[in-house]
Amino acid sequence: MVDTELDTTKTLPSVPSSDEEPGENKNRKESPPEGQSLALKELDSLLAETPIEKTEQNDPSSVIPSHTDSEEKSSEADDDDFDFYQISFDEVDDRISAFQEDAFVSQALESGMDLREYARQVNQQKENVQRDLENDYAQQVQSFVDLHFEIESCDGVLGRMEELMNAFQSDLGNISGEIKNLQEQSSFMSVKLKNRKAVETRLGRALKGMVIPPYVIKKITEGEIDEMWLSYLLGINKQMRFVKANQHRPIKALRDVGPELEKLRLKASASIRDFFVSRIHSLCVPNTNIQIMQQSVFLKYKGLHMFVLERHHDAAAEIQQTYVNSLRWYFHNHFERYSKGLLKLQTVVTDKTDLIGVEENARKGGLFGGGKQAFKDKTNVFALGDRIDVLRLQDPGVILVHVAEDKEQKYQFEQLFRSFNLTLIDNASSEYLFIYEFFSRDPAAAADIAKNIFQQIYEPTERVGKAFSKACIDNSYDAVGILLCIRINTQLALELQRRRVPALEGYTNSINMLLWPRFQHVMTLHIDSMKKMANNKSVLSAVKEIHPHYITRRYAEFSTSLLVLNDGYDDAILTNSVQRLRNELEGLLARMSNEFPEVARKIVFLINNYDLIVSVFQEANNRAVEAELDHVKQILSLQIGAFVDEQLKPYFGALIDCVKRVEKMKSAEVVEKGELDRIAYQFSQTWRSSLTGINASVIQYFSNFKNGTTVLHAVLGQLIVYYTQFLDILEQRGVSKVQPVGIQTVMVEIKKFRSSF
Repeated sequence: MVDTELDTTKTLPSVPSSDEEPGENKNRKESPPEGQSLALKELDSLLAETPIEKTEQNDPSSVIPSHTDSEEKSSEADDDDFDFYQISFDEVDDRISAFQEDAFVSQALESGMDLREYARQVNQQKENVQRDLENDYAQQVQSFVDLHFEIESCDGVLGRMEELMNAFQSDLGNISGEIKNLQEQSSFMSVKLKNRKAVETRLGRALKGMVIPPYVIKKITEGEIDEMWLSYLLGINKQMRFVKANQHRPIKALRDVGPELEKLRLKASASIRDFFVSRIHSLCVPNTNIQIMQQSVFLKYKGLHMFVLERHHDAAAEIQQTYVNSLRWYFHNHFERYSKGLLKLQTVVTDKTDLIGVEENARKGGLFGGGKQAFKDKTNVFALGDRIDVLRLQDPGVILVHVAEDKEQKYQFEQLFRSFNLTLIDNASSEYLFIYEFFSRDPAAAADIAKNIFQQIYEPTERVGKAFSKACIDNSYDAVGILLCIRINTQLALELQRRRVPALEGYTNSINMLLWPRFQHVMTLHIDSMKKMANNKSVLSAVKEIHPHYITRRYAEFSTSLLVLNDGYDDAILTNSVQRLRNELEGLLARMSNEFPEVARKIVFLINNYDLIVSVFQEANNRAVEAELDHVKQILSLQIGAFVDEQLKPYFGALIDCVKRVEKMKSAEVVEKGELDRIAYQFSQTWRSSLTGINASVIQYFSNFKNGTTVLHAVLGQLIVYYTQFLDILEQRGVSKVQPVGIQTVMVEIKKFRSSF
């Protein structure tokens, strides 16, 4: 084996290492120690069983720098096969050429080296390398032996593992078969379970629909109605539906259970009828709160009523009719007593003496005050005042008759109207919603059924409401109060729409049909009263004072009240009535002013009256009166303009006439210079005293500060305008003999009178 290894080293490189020391070669030539001979023998025996290539791969010392393996193998083959005596001359040439191509041979030839010497060196190097390899093998032989034993041990373990794996694979094959078998069994059992569940469901439904537990029968037939009784009844109702739906099927159990269910139906219907009838009768007991009873009893056991609606129409009809009769009496009785109590709380009723055109003496009860009612007990039927609070307050509550009687309180009839009708719609809303929920099965027909039942209950109560409203307004001449009732009725109608209660729509419309005709009638009476006053000579001749007439204040307050209550409604009927009233007032004031012989006093009378109307309209501070306010302001402005000219004429008549002539002819030549000088001289002599006289006259005519100031400013302002125009005429006609008063001087003097009021 060693000889073989030595032969394989012929292909090792023959070039010596330049860095190699001679001493190292000596050490490598030393033979291995004797103690390693046994190990070497063992190694030889191992290597004999292993190919030389495998040993070289496992031993790191076999990796020695050399040329490529192909060159070594080819060189070795060439050396073994070469026969020097058999070579020809041609082959010699080829060999020489090949040697010359070799890098080492070519280098040796170029350096002049002897090839034989070079060959001996190569052989020597081979021997040294061989010795080094042997030493390395000797040093590593124990490791190779240990490795061999370990490999044999691993082979044994791997063999046993292979046996185990083969057994495991066989077991897995058996388990796979068993799993497949279990899967088939599981699938089969799953199908059986599914089928059985389907059968169980259908069978359970059928049994549930046919089997009635004894305790349920005992509770329905003998027990008191409570929540458990209701739940059992609902269960029986489901069973009845099931039996009815499957009665065509040939099932003996269905035929057997049918009579039992019929007995339970009759018994349950009788119990339900008695239960509700007794509860309905309890509603008529005094001081019973119907709403609480409806919520805590009737709606709680609504399912009972639904049962009789479906299973026993006669019992359901009896319950409904009993409820209608009881509640019909209840609401009619209570609202009739309430309306009578409210009528006792009404303040003094207005009459025909409360019209605009009625004289003050007639309103006070005649010359000696012998009228049937004291004037001090009557409220102002023309002014709105705080009566509008009945519309503005969000929740002022209703009037409690017994409390008001104890406190001796009295109320306007619009307050009574609101309290009655608010109570009516509150109870009606609650009742309608209860009827809608309790008595109806089909949602599509629920509204019609609820409205029909509600009308049966509330028809007498609505008649009481109409009679109450009619009693309030039939003898009333309070147009403001009637209009307040109209607005209250409109608000209540809107509230019913918000609550979605259409059942009282007819009632609110009928109330409107009562209120509007009465309102128009009262308005006509007011207008006719003013016409009569305008034709009453005694009334006209009694007008001696230039101060506002009491008719004017009545009209202003009355018109303001009506217009404020029309804000947001814009009723054409109301607007036309106010315009008719205004036209009659203008005619009446014109005829009254004609009773004054002096033109100035006539104008002052009109100014004072229209100024009062403007003041009352402005105090309302409402956009609804703006149109009427603008109209009256125009009339007032015209009257103030007429008063200005009338007031200036006695003091500055010649100056005003001169200015108007020039303005009419559009030329200053129409006035002679002498006339202009005379007017200028007269003005310069009297203007201060004239201003004092005008101021005193205005103070005398107008006692109202604001009105007097406005008129005085208008008079003095117009004087400045006339005088300025007169000075322009003087300037156009040339130099005057009289030095006119300067406009600034006049204005300074006028400013002194502006604070007279």
